[in-house]
Amino acid sequence: MPRSVTIIRGIVLAVFVSLLVVACTPPMPPDVLAARAEAQVQCGSGEVQVSVPSGFAGSVDSVGVALGSVCPDETVLELPAGDPAPVALVDKTPSQADIDEFETSNCPSDPVIVVPAFGYPVTMAYNVVGLEGLVMTPVIISGILNGEITSWEDSLLLAENPDFDLTLLPDITLMSVDSPQGDVEAMTTWLGQQDAKAWPQGMVGTLNAGQKFATQSDLLSEMMAVEGSIAVLPISVAFNNILATANLPVKGTDANGQVVDTVVTTDDVQLYKIGSGATTVTKDAAGNLFATPATGGFPVEGNFDIASSKIMMAEGAPLVGWPVLGYAHLLICDNPAEPLPLLFAQYLVRLAGQGSLESHGLTPMPEPIRIQTFAPLKVVVNVDGEAAPSASPVAS
Repeated sequence: MPRSVTIIRGIVLAVFVSLLVVACTPPMPPDVLAARAEAQVQCGSGEVQVSVPSGFAGSVDSVGVALGSVCPDETVLELPAGDPAPVALVDKTPSQADIDEFETSNCPSDPVIVVPAFGYPVTMAYNVVGLEGLVMTPVIISGILNGEITSWEDSLLLAENPDFDLTLLPDITLMSVDSPQGDVEAMTTWLGQQDAKAWPQGMVGTLNAGQKFATQSDLLSEMMAVEGSIAVLPISVAFNNILATANLPVKGTDANGQVVDTVVTTDDVQLYKIGSGATTVTKDAAGNLFATPATGGFPVEGNFDIASSKIMMAEGAPLVGWPVLGYAHLLICDNPAEPLPLLFAQYLVRLAGQGSLESHGLTPMPEPIRIQTFAPLKVVVNVDGEAAPSASPVAS
């Protein structure tokens, strides 16, 4: 029987409050700006193509369906990652080299806009029936990822999971993709922060140990066939493939000064939302936004608003969430003569677009971060709440 752990859960607010926004003198407060931006959708006509990593397949289609309900002449087509497209969804914080490569391949004559798109929780996923919810500390995960821990009967695993029977199991078989992955970057960022002695490499996108595969799809096919296999994966991907997932510890001090030493589980989406605020958002000279992997479980001050996330914590509960999330980003060709890519991106960061992504197990951006994407994405809202004259506003 699984060990007893302290479980922190959020409570979804069932009642949504409508805010009446009155006229005000610019600059408008962020919450007013967000409310007015949500009131209008700029529609285009035609098809926008978006390249999408395999782990997020179907998520952009879902956003496209929601967009089509208000803009019936605008359609969205998902393409595999790497295919030429004026919009690319990437599973990590893009480097300048990533941006330059996208611009050269997809829009050499136009600037590129970059913004965060959503978060996604990450853990260790494994193919061992009956071992759902093993507790894995940073030291254990570091040992698995560097190839030192190869048995489920390792003393570290036994010590953290005394109520599991870990005997007579196949060896641990580590698997990973041989190109940089956002989930691996998020996990190794967390490991380096939690125990630099156990994981001195810091953030890396690829692993040296274990078996390598060209794509995530190849990795998953092999994992399903090999009992004892393990990999760093988004939790949504693990769930979709019926793989067991590890619970992770959170230690530290929350925003209220409360000391936390607990284990959080993979089955509470509210914890993902809280944990997604544990990121650092930066802006480059062109105004593009970048969000780092969200690690640690404690939101950075100013990056998370519990009320706007529709979460109510139990009285006295610490403000702590899932400790490892990657951040996907959008790369968008900014061509005024072809506005559909930008219009699609504007819709994806709206509440309706974020809600569509959440249905795929992805985590909406915290409201303070989402609002910041309005500027680089050119979401224009006049003081009277009407869209810019050049737009074709449709009530959302």
